[in-house]
Amino acid sequence: MKNDATDLLRPMVEARLAQQFAARLHGAEQNITSEQSERLKALRLMAVAQVKRAPAASAIAQGPTLALTGPFHWKSWLFRVSAVLPVILLVAGLLVLQDYQQERFVRATADIDTALLLGDLPPTAYADPGFARFLKLER
Repeated sequence: MKNDATDLLRPMVEARLAQQFAARLHGAEQNITSEQSERLKALRLMAVAQVKRAPAASAIAQGPTLALTGPFHWKSWLFRVSAVLPVILLVAGLLVLQDYQQERFVRATADIDTALLLGDLPPTAYADPGFARFLKLER
């Protein structure tokens, strides 16, 4: 939760901290030996050389270059439709698949019922436990 009082004090606290940090660095600078100064100079030159090579290897994000713009902007109707369209197609595909499976099941059940009713045995024979044992032994 933000507080208006902390938002007003923040710049003053940051400025005071920056002044204290600068004062300590200036004080530490007075105590540097010539050897340390030479080492810092060499490190500074190495850092500058790396920075000169770095722009070719890294991409810098400037403004809206990485944002979606044009016809694919997130607020455009085309982007919204293209985001919802796969979900709609998935649901429609699942409904068609369910209807197909249900139709297949009904056809298979109808084929079994037709075979039972048109067969030589009465349907009560299939419910007899002795007949089930007979079928198992035949195989």
